[in-house]
Amino acid sequence: MNWTRISNALKFQQWAFREIQRRVEYKAEEYDIEVDTVAPQFTSQRCSHGEYGFTHEDNRDGDEFECLKCGKELHADYNAARNVAWRLVQNWLKSGSGRATSQRALKSGTVNANGDFNASAV
Repeated sequence: MNWTRISNALKFQQWAFREIQRRVEYKAEEYDIEVDTVAPQFTSQRCSHGEYGFTHEDNRDGDEFECLKCGKELHADYNAARNVAWRLVQNWLKSGSGRATSQRALKSGTVNANGDFNASAV
C-alpha cells in the first residue's frame, strides 16, 4: 500500500495500531493474560547485543541490523523485539511489580531480568 497517496495516512496508521492493541487486550483478558506496553522509540536502531546498547540510525538498513560499534548482525525486527523485551523487564524492575523474575519468550530464545539471552534449540 502506498501511504503517500492516502490522505490522513498517519491518522489511519495510528488508528490501526490502537485497534490491534484493543483486540490483543480483549483476547488476552479472555485467557487471563496480562498485557503491558513498552515505548518503541529507537528499538530498531539500538543494539540488543552487549551491555551498552549502542544506538545509531545507521545501525539499521531495511531488514538488516548491524551495530556500528560491536559489529553484531541480526534481522532488524528480531533485534527490535529483543530491545522491547528488555525494556519490559526493566519497567517491571523499576515498578517493583515482582514480575522481574519472569522471562519473555522470543522466537529463538529468552531475555531474563539480568539481560542474559538464552538461545533455544530450534
